[in-house]
Order: sequence, then structure tokens, then C-alpha cells
Amino acid sequence: MSKVIYLVRHSVRFDYSNVLDYKTDQSFMLKSEKIILSTKGEKRAEVLSSLEELNNLDAVYTSNCVRTLSTAKYLLEKQNLDVTIDDRFDERRVGVFNSDSVPDWYERQYYDIDYKTVGGESQREVRKRFEQAFDEILNNKKLKRVAIFSHGYAITMFLMKYLELVDVKYNAYFKFKYKNKVIFDGILEMPDLFKLEFNNKNELTNISHIDMEDIWKI
Repeated sequence: MSKVIYLVRHSVRFDYSNVLDYKTDQSFMLKSEKIILSTKGEKRAEVLSSLEELNNLDAVYTSNCVRTLSTAKYLLEKQNLDVTIDDRFDERRVGVFNSDSVPDWYERQYYDIDYKTVGGESQREVRKRFEQAFDEILNNKKLKRVAIFSHGYAITMFLMKYLELVDVKYNAYFKFKYKNKVIFDGILEMPDLFKLEFNNKNELTNISHIDMEDIWKI
């Protein structure tokens, strides 16, 4: 029997440029994990829960971040599902931005699998942890329809296991091919959705990008 796994990027996050002051000694990573959804993000997440493509799920997984669980919560309630939180689906640790010394650092992290900023993760490191968790789901014979709520970097870097990267630009613009066919050419949205289909031997048979134009208009 075939299996479908959806990779869902979280909805629109709160813009922390609107925070006047943040009085805490917490690490950048912990502060990032606590970022909530914006009001627009909440509205989009609620509409996402009614998307026909995501009906009849067997299981839902999220990263260890507030914004992914917040995106998934409407769907969990609607389908009466529990959730598994797994930090292997967390966002890539970005590290220290070094645009001055490496102007093309954003593009380089996609073209060079081992490149990383100071204190950050490489594409190889992100893909290794993501793939480990993903394969556990793939090998669970009880699960046939699964949604994983994760993040832009993490999802795109994992997908490069299967997809050909044709182009990437700093503003989260990507052009991907699968089996010589362009399946994504644009800017990653919040939320965004990719569908991976596998046969009963856990062999990938198709990857598609699900258009959600009505949600993106919110």
C-alpha cells in the first residue's frame, strides 16, 4: 500500500521587529523556538486545517517550535489527532550572519552541502537529522498519511535529497526540478506544502508542490 507524507512549512510568524525591547538572557535559539504566529498566521493556519489535501491523516509531527505546533493545532482539533513533537524537524541553526565577509552565504549553503556560518548548521547536518526522523515515519507500516510541520530551511534542505536545485536567491526564492520537470519556481510561502508519495517498498514515486492560492491571499 502506498504512503503519502506532507511537508508543511509553518504559517506566518509574528514580526519581532515590532518588539520594542526583549529583556532576557535566553539564547537566540530559545527565543527563536518561542516565536508565535501573527494574527494573519493564525487565520491562515485555521483555513489550512480545512484543506482537502490534508484530510484523513494518520499522524501529525511538528518541530519543537511554537510556530509549527501553532500552525498544526487547528488540524489536530478538527481531525481529533494527537501530535508528536520531534526536534529533529527543527529549523536549521543559522548561526552568525556574515554578509560582509561572505556576501553569497545564503546561496552558498544550498550549493555547498558542508558550508555553514559560525555557530550554524550545514545542509548535510540538517538533512541528516531530518532524514533520520523522516525514515522512522516512512518505515512505520501503520502510518499511511502523515503531515510533518517544519521550517523553510529544514524542508528545502531535506528535499534536496530528491530534487535538483536549479536556482536559489536570498529572499527564499527556489527553483526545483523532479525527474527533469520543474515542480517549484517561486518564493516559499507561509504556510507552504509539499507532497511526497511512496510505494509499498518505500520508494519515492512522486513529489509535488500543492498550490494554496486562496490561503496565501489571506
